[in-house]
Amino acid sequence: LASTGPVAIDVLYILEQEDLQHISKRVGDQGFLGLSTTADVMSTLGAEHHRMALLRIDEVKAAAATQGFPVSVLEVTGRFVESVLKQAAEAHYETILITRADRPFVSRILFGSEADRVARMVQKEGLGHVIIDEDE
Repeated sequence: LASTGPVAIDVLYILEQEDLQHISKRVGDQGFLGLSTTADVMSTLGAEHHRMALLRIDEVKAAAATQGFPVSVLEVTGRFVESVLKQAAEAHYETILITRADRPFVSRILFGSEADRVARMVQKEGLGHVIIDEDE
């Protein structure tokens, strides 16, 4: 592929606290786990999500360093789809890579996957090209 200019990598890390609280309330309301267990599961999910995100960010930084690509990390709190679309509109990216790799199974069940929705909306809005990484 021919490059049209220097490569820079922006990592967007989204803390989905609102979604986690919504799922926690819904699970708690249905009462199938009990309050204490529900709180423990939600806390563990949040901690695991954060741990895996930081690990992935470190991997990106290390790989980019070998090629001399600068990496910036933006951490935001919000909803996944809206946060990605807002950042894409502001930054005018050529390519957006979304990874589903390393996402805990329980997290996928509770939150689902919005990567496909982001890809459709980015394309519809003309905000770049989306690649969805499925590697496990």
